[in-house]
Amino acid sequence: MKLFRKTALLLSALLGFLLISCSSGNKKAAQQGFVVVKDGKFMLNGKDFRFLGTNNYYMHYSPDKMVTDVLDDASEMGITVLRCWGYQFGPNRDHNSHGMEEPGEFGVPEKYIKRNKKKPDQFGYPRDIFERLDYTIAEAGKRGIKLVIAMNNYWDAFGGLQNASTWQRWFNLSDVSEFYTNEECKKYYKEYVKYLLTRTNTYTGIPYNQDPTIMTWELMNEPRNQKDKSCTVVTEWVKEMSAYVKSLAPLQLCSVGDEGFMNEPDFVPYAGEGSTCYNGYEGSDFSSFLKIKTVDYGTFHLYPETWGILDKAQVEWSCEFIRKHAEAGRAAKKPVVLEEYGTTSSGNLNRLAVYDIWNDIAYKEGLAGSMFWILTSSNTYETAEGGDGLYDDYDGFRVMNDKSEVSTLLSNYAALFAGKTDAGYFNKTRVYLLNPARDQDAKGIFEVKAKAITGRGSDVKVKRAELYIDGKPAPSPRILNYNMDADVYRLNFDTIGNAKIFPDGSTLEMKVVFTMSDGSVLETESNSITISNVITYSVIKHYDFANDIADASSMGGYMAEIKEIKHTDLNGGMVEVVGSYSGENLWEELKVKFGTMREVADAAKLDFTFYYEKSKMIPNATKSDATDKLPGVQPYVAFDPGWVKTGLKENNAYLTDVPVVTLDDGKEYYKVTTELEFFQNPSYTFVTICPTLGYVKYDGSIYIDDVILYRKD
Repeated sequence: MKLFRKTALLLSALLGFLLISCSSGNKKAAQQGFVVVKDGKFMLNGKDFRFLGTNNYYMHYSPDKMVTDVLDDASEMGITVLRCWGYQFGPNRDHNSHGMEEPGEFGVPEKYIKRNKKKPDQFGYPRDIFERLDYTIAEAGKRGIKLVIAMNNYWDAFGGLQNASTWQRWFNLSDVSEFYTNEECKKYYKEYVKYLLTRTNTYTGIPYNQDPTIMTWELMNEPRNQKDKSCTVVTEWVKEMSAYVKSLAPLQLCSVGDEGFMNEPDFVPYAGEGSTCYNGYEGSDFSSFLKIKTVDYGTFHLYPETWGILDKAQVEWSCEFIRKHAEAGRAAKKPVVLEEYGTTSSGNLNRLAVYDIWNDIAYKEGLAGSMFWILTSSNTYETAEGGDGLYDDYDGFRVMNDKSEVSTLLSNYAALFAGKTDAGYFNKTRVYLLNPARDQDAKGIFEVKAKAITGRGSDVKVKRAELYIDGKPAPSPRILNYNMDADVYRLNFDTIGNAKIFPDGSTLEMKVVFTMSDGSVLETESNSITISNVITYSVIKHYDFANDIADASSMGGYMAEIKEIKHTDLNGGMVEVVGSYSGENLWEELKVKFGTMREVADAAKLDFTFYYEKSKMIPNATKSDATDKLPGVQPYVAFDPGWVKTGLKENNAYLTDVPVVTLDDGKEYYKVTTELEFFQNPSYTFVTICPTLGYVKYDGSIYIDDVILYRKD
């Protein structure tokens, strides 16, 4: 009992010391140029601090010039906060960078250090990510740019939880979800955090946890745990780790780095889309994180395309998502930051309009910051290899400081958030054509959609929004109807009903003309539709997999696992994907990328076939979803760059409705045949085919056959 009493007294004293330290730490931070939180806002040097920021994932392994070029471009654009990665777990052969090779082993192992000393910006140099972070922090500090540094990753990049060669191998985890509760994982995560936060910068001589350039330590990029729909496991991990971070770095902020998924199962999102972002499905709860005292502010991300929100609902759904998080922040009296967002340059949204709409709402709703993904600049490697010297648009979200419409818009928002402008750029009303967002095919009823963002301080309102075709007023009805809930103007254009005026095959240039209450007229940009009610196609390439697998490789799975990809002679040759689905979730997918299908750049249609062994398909008897025809199949494809999802829900089928065939091994298989039409896009580079199930358990081989790419005649 005496030992227990003494321990309790010591813990009480320690808690009191930490509370006093945190209180005095906040005062000290405010005096020394640290960003602090006060009354639900960020403060810097006694003033409100709001910002437009960005993200960049290559700062911790890149040569000097690539680092400074990003920082210079950010500074020129008025960007004051940059989020970067502060981790590398396990080997990284692609970038020759080293962080924690094995638990407790930091920096570049001796066996990789070459005798001839090379500078960090020379090729072949084994990069110590901590030295590269030293350099990034030092250079950001010179430019007055604050840093948000993430300390782990849920995804496999740079050795995150999904990377089987790191945390899973080190601690023999049977599932990545065990990371949050495994005591050895927690021990070595803390050891890594301590090493990082207490490091002294070799360029500045300032310990990391005393450097005001570092605004925030972030626990993990996009943590989640689909095994726990109550969201308590990740919440408890966040509570423990954020307290540990604050004990080591009381002058700096701590955030989670989550996507902002919520646990509100009764909430019905816009158009019923994206319910998994709200019902606890991902095992993380934004509101619960905000309640943790040692979490200083909330973060959320926004990628409606890659999250599978239907094209026609993406803009409105995203606006609601932003407002929901702003509301939660106000309720918790903590700042909230839209920490990552993006729409691809090759996707079906009007990128300029979307970035304007999202930032306009973020600003009006009082968000503390908005950070786009991703600012890139030069690429030393491109120059050396005879390229254009620019960092490639690998994921389709690239933004450069190139004075384009998008970068100009973001620069002006940076000024607006920082309070450095009289809002001159935003005084004028901006009008956008949301659909068609770019030239595309159309058939049947085609929805035209437009948006007006009223100039700040202006009392001029929209009087009328009118569709124009080929520079002239469209046939009646041509007046777009205002939808108050979505704050957009809409009109259904009947391509069949107008066939006498605009026959099949006609290309129509569309724009919307807004007449304002003061008599002024504003016009959107123009985009074309080609009426395609009767379409014929020609085969570009038929992949029958008789002798090879077209460079098929695993892109991993979501709630499902790919174990192996190989060729089989079954049925004359197919791609055999050995995988596993639990059957417990409404969306379980495998992702198989085909490296040789470059013909997709010329294609407008794609066919493919899956085979599942009938005896191994076990529908969940306790779960169903009539909307998505589950238990059943949900095949779709995604195109790079940017993971543009295509065909979502178009070929969903109840398992009971899927035909059964017998292959030449004598076994019965469910045969899933899929046809997808899409807008031809010359920027597409790769095809990823996704055999997706809902509430169906399956362990075994899935066979992919007869992938056919077509061009439109």
